[in-house]
Amino acid sequence: MTTQKPPPIAWDKLREEAFEAAPMLAAFAAFAAGALTLLSVATPALEHVRGLDFAERLIEEMPELTASIAGVVLMGLAAGLARRIDAAWAATTALLAGVCLYAALRHGDVAASVLAGAAAALLALARRAFYRHSHLIDLAPDPRLAAAIAAAFGVAVLGALLWAGARPGFANAPWWALLTDPHLGRPGRALAIAALAIGVFAAQRFLLSRPRRTPARAAESDFARAEAMLDQAADPWPDAQLAFTGDKSFIFTPRAFVMAARGGSSLIAMGPPVGARADWREALAALRAEAERLALRPVVYAAPPELLPDLLDIGFRVEKVGENAIVDLAEFSLAGSARQKLRAARRRFVEREGAVFEVLETPHPEVLWGELRAVSAAWLAAQGGREKSFSLGAFDPAYLARQPIAVVRKNGRIIAFANIWITKDRTRAALDLMRYLPGEAANGLMDFLFTEILLWAQAQGLRTFDLGMAPLSGMAEDQYASLFARVARLVHEHGEQFYGFKGLQAFKDKFGPRWEPRYIAAPGAWSLPLVLAEVARLTNNGPREQS
Repeated sequence: MTTQKPPPIAWDKLREEAFEAAPMLAAFAAFAAGALTLLSVATPALEHVRGLDFAERLIEEMPELTASIAGVVLMGLAAGLARRIDAAWAATTALLAGVCLYAALRHGDVAASVLAGAAAALLALARRAFYRHSHLIDLAPDPRLAAAIAAAFGVAVLGALLWAGARPGFANAPWWALLTDPHLGRPGRALAIAALAIGVFAAQRFLLSRPRRTPARAAESDFARAEAMLDQAADPWPDAQLAFTGDKSFIFTPRAFVMAARGGSSLIAMGPPVGARADWREALAALRAEAERLALRPVVYAAPPELLPDLLDIGFRVEKVGENAIVDLAEFSLAGSARQKLRAARRRFVEREGAVFEVLETPHPEVLWGELRAVSAAWLAAQGGREKSFSLGAFDPAYLARQPIAVVRKNGRIIAFANIWITKDRTRAALDLMRYLPGEAANGLMDFLFTEILLWAQAQGLRTFDLGMAPLSGMAEDQYASLFARVARLVHEHGEQFYGFKGLQAFKDKFGPRWEPRYIAAPGAWSLPLVLAEVARLTNNGPREQS
């Protein structure tokens, strides 16, 4: 009977998964090998050979002294392996081969020798997964890794004490015998060398290493350059206006730029590159290069489907994070039973309450900002929060002055407003900041505001209107869904009390949009949940103060 071979696509997927998992698996293996090596030198299997002078004793104990340093170094290299650093791969492979020989020849531990040798062989086969170029001296160990190394060292010290306690003469020996005694001090001397190696790591972490850095703030000339590229871009995205919120830096290529900000350990780009479509891939490569220069992880948030080929080409892993509600204005209408609530809200505010809707074009008068600030402050107080940033605009007159502002007045007083991003060719628009007086929010005020904005955009001849993202909506739920998608779907299903995922999606669904996916991209799949948390934290931190 002939065994049927799996289809090629299965092997391709397996190789892809192995490529993604290799760095973290190697990091765990290196740390475990280092910790076990440290424990082995703390509990030597060799009996002491008496009658040796200092030089002879140094030569006799050299394997344990060397192995203690190797154990610490292996644990430290886990940081470089997790980041796919080629130098960390080379050093770890060589050290694992050395540990294999040490375990076999010095300890006679066949099992440990085989495991270390197998780990070295598998690491050699996974060479392609470690493609980043960096010097080992530039690696800054994560504080969690430093704590794990300290814990492993503590276990080794405890093992050394237990080993010494089982030796004759321990009860009557002074404490310094644990370092100086020819026999009792053997593990102590090896651990002292390990402690010295840990001290070197600490000095490298706090004194010598290149720490993660924050990109430089954009200068006025950068904003002017970004403005010029946005003006020249063919079919730009409306949310490219987020480049001018003042909380992002720019990474330029000759005809495009990426807007990004640091969030935790990541350099996060907001949306696709802005500028010539042919330069998008070059701009993403520039983002990766800048992230590596700053010792940060490159990330792209809210990437549209058009960007996926370029993201995949340069080695990003992509996951869906939600869907944007895009209204095709040529098809938008208030007719039909599905729009009955929108019609009712419109009649209520216009006919019964005398509300007036208006879109204020630029330039805006100075008096407007005081009126809008009062609405914004009341809205923020009612929400119990603070201004957002990064993926959303904040109340800043300099930023809001760039675009039209829709307002709803009642008895001459503004009770709600929203700023509208419009592309230069006036074909596409999107909604950004939305604020209203809390006491006026009943009876469908936001239904009325959104409806009037869409009708105004339709009358202006715009093609589409983006109502923004419904986070974590439209996630895959079949058997082929990724772990990220399954967890995201659970959060969407059960996190309503914390964010209101379903309510937000249902509100936007009233306007009959088509739902267009948005993605998050980073070099490794393992880091994507952490990256998403960094984006959320960056958005909720509020706008940074201007210097």
